[in-house]
Amino acid sequence: MDVEEPIDLEAVRRRFPWVGMVSIDEPDLSSRYREIMAEAHRDRVIVEAIDSARRSA
Repeated sequence: MDVEEPIDLEAVRRRFPWVGMVSIDEPDLSSRYREIMAEAHRDRVIVEAIDSARRSA
């Protein structure tokens, strides 16, 4: 039987000081990413419509 030892978080923080310095709320980060991508897509559609209108004028 394999017995896993508990993780020493203090040792991890000493070795990798950036651990715990960022938010790990993935749903918040991924929802913001989706918002940014949706805004970028909307902006591209607007720019393409403007370019199309200029070409046809």
